[in-house]
Amino acid sequence: MALRTKWMQSGALLIGALALVTAACGNDKSDNSAANATDKTADMVTAIPSLSGIGTAVAIDAGTAGALTSLGVALTPSGSATFDAGTSTITFPITSGYAEIHSDVNYKPGYIAGSIQHQGSGISLTAGSTKVELSNFVVDPANSMLYGTVGGAPKVPLLFLDGTAVKVSTERGNVVLQGTVAKLTETAAGALNGAFKTTAIKAGMPLGGVRLVAKGQAVTYNAAVDKTTTIARLNGEGTSVKLDAGTAAALKSLNVAVAPTGSGTFDAGTGTVTFPITGGFASIHSDPAFQPGYIAGVVLHEGSGLKFTAGAKSLELTNFVVDPGNSVLTATAGSTAGIPILFLDGTAVKVTPTSTGAILDGTVAKLTSTAADTLNKTFGVTAFKEGIPLGVVHLVATAQPAG
Repeated sequence: MALRTKWMQSGALLIGALALVTAACGNDKSDNSAANATDKTADMVTAIPSLSGIGTAVAIDAGTAGALTSLGVALTPSGSATFDAGTSTITFPITSGYAEIHSDVNYKPGYIAGSIQHQGSGISLTAGSTKVELSNFVVDPANSMLYGTVGGAPKVPLLFLDGTAVKVSTERGNVVLQGTVAKLTETAAGALNGAFKTTAIKAGMPLGGVRLVAKGQAVTYNAAVDKTTTIARLNGEGTSVKLDAGTAAALKSLNVAVAPTGSGTFDAGTGTVTFPITGGFASIHSDPAFQPGYIAGVVLHEGSGLKFTAGAKSLELTNFVVDPGNSVLTATAGSTAGIPILFLDGTAVKVTPTSTGAILDGTVAKLTSTAADTLNKTFGVTAFKEGIPLGVVHLVATAQPAG
């Protein structure tokens, strides 16, 4: 019998879950006492399907700040990020996330898995006419890594997250994690040295101490009972939407053209737009009662999007994030992330496991009221309605093997 899960909203559970996440970052040891004290025969999993929060803040290391200043490099927040001059702290809002923590410390690719997004914010490094923009940060706790978009290229490994000295507490009902140190990767150091024509920036240089303030609802399940659960870190393929013929005709009658942007592509023969999957996390449970949905996680499509244009007016939506558990697709418009654009009707969805991941077919993407209102305001019409089908979704994902 499948294990019927229930929501648990206690701060203690969330603290314990996030403590495991951060404590594991940058620590190769597998002697976590709480994990090892658990019955080895059962992999009890704590899942946080919808992680959100005030944000992730980085107190810029004084030595690193001094080194950058000596090179004539200025560091400033961008997008929705903010800067507190008194504490030299940059804060990046958490826009979405998913985390699963396994009691089995030998679980692969890591007993802490998931993805935490900071869409629409970042850091700019400037020296004279040279500017390097780092944005759309994604934390991969299983890999102790923070990825970002650089020059339009997503999933660039920028920071190694050393959580050796992390401390966990509560503050006004939120969970606070403090003490993780973010250090530059070789990739980040090399890119910055190349951009600013120097050799002074080194891998391992601390960007600063991290303070993460988050909230979320947690649920537990027994992986041995929910036997067909598939946990995976997504690493490729794409999500395609075959545009609905009626909607396409309606757009044409309004003289509104739709085209992919960035790395998105369009097949005129089939009327299909495709957005590459750049990362994320997926969990497919055998228990249909799993909350918020038996297909849970986040699927990222950074660096691509859709642009709606009519004459001189346009609306561009980028960096799509699919939340299958809550049946919604969010996007970034300008510097505003997490805008609910599409409701994903998975009534007829079919899931086909493959040797490298999974294929999901049959979900219908429909405009949310937010998307309909935004399109109407942009183009000065009233024709866009909530529930209008954009098209049928075909998602092909590859993933790092789990188990």
